[in-house]
Amino acid sequence: AGIPSDNAVSGKGEDVSGFLRKQRGGLESELRAQRPEAPEELVRGLARRIEARRPTGVPRLALAGAMSALMLVALGSVGGISYAANAAKQAAVVVQKAVAPTAQNATIQVTGLNAGGDQYRPGFGFGDPNHNHTGPPGLNRGGAGAAAPPVRARNAPGGKAKFVSFAIVLDEQAALRIWVLNPKGKRVLLTQGKGANIGTGIKGPQTKLLRYTVRVPRAIPITLRIPANLLRAGGTYRVRVQATDPEGNKTFLTVPFSAS
Repeated sequence: AGIPSDNAVSGKGEDVSGFLRKQRGGLESELRAQRPEAPEELVRGLARRIEARRPTGVPRLALAGAMSALMLVALGSVGGISYAANAAKQAAVVVQKAVAPTAQNATIQVTGLNAGGDQYRPGFGFGDPNHNHTGPPGLNRGGAGAAAPPVRARNAPGGKAKFVSFAIVLDEQAALRIWVLNPKGKRVLLTQGKGANIGTGIKGPQTKLLRYTVRVPRAIPITLRIPANLLRAGGTYRVRVQATDPEGNKTFLTVPFSAS
């Protein structure tokens, strides 16, 4: 007898593999056919228990809140919340710096002023570097400087007082001190209320020195109320404005006016 060839040996191997597959397939079929099944009563009982424990009518709002909480936890684990907060803060700083006046003779439109906004407005704490610069504050008369028209006192209703009105522009936060000097260089008594304002109405007793803190750099309209008997017709008076920034740098502005 001769030695079998490679083709003959290969053929036998394929026959054996096919036989094993048939045997295994038959065994699996037999096991599936004889597998035990749970009683129908047990299946129904389990279904009733699951149905009884399942919450009904879950509010969509609660579901949305749960999903939001999961998202926040996921963001927090990778620093996403911190990144978003820092990005928003940087964007706010860019906007603030873009709109803040830098030139001392800049002209700003006055809109929606109120004293409370200066004193307590969030994000404008006195000394915040985003609203200040090195050196003394830029302070001038409404952006016009020396070209501003002369100021004249006008009669207040009733004739017992006179109004002196003008505007100033600040390019950084500052504490204002405002007073009026007569021709002899002495301070004049000022009335608060009854039409007097720094940005908006000011209230309080009569005084020779007005104080006001500016936290939002901008143009600020000022109206001073002076008892009429303290101003002489034809006399030249001076309003002195002192602006002190958070670092203690000071700028002075003199606004002369005439009484008629």
